[in-house]
Amino acid sequence: MDPPLFNHSINTLEFALQMANSYEADINLFELCMASILHDYGKIYDQDDLIRLAKKNKLDISEFEPGLKPLLHGLIGDFLVARDFGIKNKKILRSVKYHTIGSVNMSLEEKILFIADKVEKGREYEKVKEFRKIALKNINLCLIEVYKNIIIYVINKNCLLHPDTGGIWNSICGGN
Repeated sequence: MDPPLFNHSINTLEFALQMANSYEADINLFELCMASILHDYGKIYDQDDLIRLAKKNKLDISEFEPGLKPLLHGLIGDFLVARDFGIKNKKILRSVKYHTIGSVNMSLEEKILFIADKVEKGREYEKVKEFRKIALKNINLCLIEVYKNIIIYVINKNCLLHPDTGGIWNSICGGN
């Protein structure tokens, strides 16, 4: 793992722990720490290797996903973490898998990792400081704002939205 990616993982862990400590909830900190440190493990592989691994191991990725480089490392990351580290904990693996795109009905830990990955102290973009403040006060509001920001960013770049984006957005906003 190169130093910038390692630093990002540490920063994500630190902010995830800040978030966990700001909420009075029953959170398994070991699981959160493991998921935070390992969430970008798939990035040590290049895109072609990830696609080959997915095909060879019959992983559940659509024809659409290999073209989405920023997402594929997460969607295959759970497999890699399980294979390379022997981790079988479903909460850790789900958090790793969905830290890029999110998922319908995310657990508190999944929300924390999703947000911490996007707002850790190494990230610099418009609104990130605002998102950090919201993240420590209202996780669901922060999730809505961060997800909305991602959708706007992808649209402004004329890039493709993942087909599950609409359903995830509706779930985040309280719809079906």
